Amino acid sequence: MLTPVLALLTSVLFGGSDFLGGLASRRESPITVTANAHVLEIAMFAIVLLVAPTAHYATVDLTWGAVAGAVGGVGVVSLYAALAIGRMGIVAPITASLAGSLPALFDLLRGTEVGPRAVFGLVLAVIAVIVVSLAPGHETDEGRGMPPKAVAFSAFAGTCFALGFIALSYTATASGFWPLLSARVTSTVLLFGLAAVLRRPLVASAPARGAVFGAGTFEALANVTMLGAIRLGPLAVAAVLGSMFPVVVLLLARVFLGERLRWVQRIGVVLALVAVVLTALP
Repeated sequence: MLTPVLALLTSVLFGGSDFLGGLASRRESPITVTANAHVLEIAMFAIVLLVAPTAHYATVDLTWGAVAGAVGGVGVVSLYAALAIGRMGIVAPITASLAGSLPALFDLLRGTEVGPRAVFGLVLAVIAVIVVSLAPGHETDEGRGMPPKAVAFSAFAGTCFALGFIALSYTATASGFWPLLSARVTSTVLLFGLAAVLRRPLVASAPARGAVFGAGTFEALANVTMLGAIRLGPLAVAAVLGSMFPVVVLLLARVFLGERLRWVQRIGVVLALVAVVLTALP
């Protein structure tokens, strides 16, 4: 029962992080935004490990964390790039459908047992995020459409997140937050190196810093709850329910950016709620 709760909390936190990261990327390079947010996350994880140290980790845990950090860092850059040029209400569901369905498929293929009601709920959850993304690609109230490049960035981001979830599922529970720290150190080094090569700013500009701080904080908390969900229950359940952040992005985009929630998207939200109930029931 705790896995669905943590996974849903992950979706709420990821939704807030993605919304703020997308806003920051409209003022600053997505690479710079992600790199600066990940520096904040390193500090947060380091403080937690100092306060509550965990010594029972192996090299393999740090390695899997580094893999998750590498693909996750690239995925966040791709997502922020998509959010910067496309509709938030469409970018997020495309990303989520892949981030949730690919790990679930992987988990089921490797033999994880999930009850028939939960399987139906997982399938319905994937359908829900796809339905939410079926809004017309016309110009929005804020003057943004959905160019093909934004679709490509969204799909690539979802695939990267899926690989990151799978990588974290191989870490031992006894390793605590060490894999997350390894992930963030790896992604930060990678992103700052990429920023230097592409001659992007290494420090976010003043107008973007508030959103960057918020994005980093929410993402750090989301990674903690997601890691807990993955370790306590099936990866299939954790990944799908943890990837339902489009609902949060939709609501935030509606309130702050004036993006309209069309009738198709409302159906998707209802399907998502039904999926949550089916998956969470014993």
